[in-house]
Amino acid sequence: MPYKGWLTLFFADLLLELLAITNDWYSIRFFTKPLLVAVLGVWFLFSSAKMGTLRNLIAMALLLSWMGDVFLLMEKQSDSYFLLGLGSFLMAHIVYILFFLRVRKKESITKKWSVPLIAGIGGYSLLLFLLLLPHLAQLKVPVAAYAITISVMLIAATHALAGGGTRYWFMAGALLFVVSDSLLATARFYHSFTGSDLLIMLTYGLAQFSLATGAILYLRSRTLPASGKPI
Repeated sequence: MPYKGWLTLFFADLLLELLAITNDWYSIRFFTKPLLVAVLGVWFLFSSAKMGTLRNLIAMALLLSWMGDVFLLMEKQSDSYFLLGLGSFLMAHIVYILFFLRVRKKESITKKWSVPLIAGIGGYSLLLFLLLLPHLAQLKVPVAAYAITISVMLIAATHALAGGGTRYWFMAGALLFVVSDSLLATARFYHSFTGSDLLIMLTYGLAQFSLATGAILYLRSRTLPASGKPI
């Protein structure tokens, strides 16, 4: 299948996943949800530059995300699956953080970290956590750890100032991830609302696509043309 064919399959599967949510086709989601990041991962591996540390980090983040999707899909069977899903995505965000920090190092960025931006992201995360806190019961520590980690991921993404528009893909992907997880946490712990699952999966799918696209563009731009040596 041509590289673009995998991307077409990704968006077709995302559309089918959204239709399954809208029409309560729960059994269909056991096919569409795990397939989403799996197809995106194949597209990323085919489309990115040759093997290197940065490429491996994105591949690992997508694999961990896929595991998280599978665990969360089974959370109705046992609450332990929610914790496994939470842990998988927490590790995925840590890997994304390592990727963004490495990009910042590769680009030899001397611009200081933005204190107002960090304070804004941290403040939002804290306010959301305080809103959810009375409803978290025994999940206070895991949710707090996750909130801190995804906030750091967004901060790292906004400071990975790669050129050629790549930085905007990073920023968009990280921001959409925060939006998706905020919606998920609000719907699960505070108050569910109409269309929450639809918005969660839409923003999640676009988040992963944006991060993978940014990584592909960056890896292509940083691969040495003469030797093809990966970074």
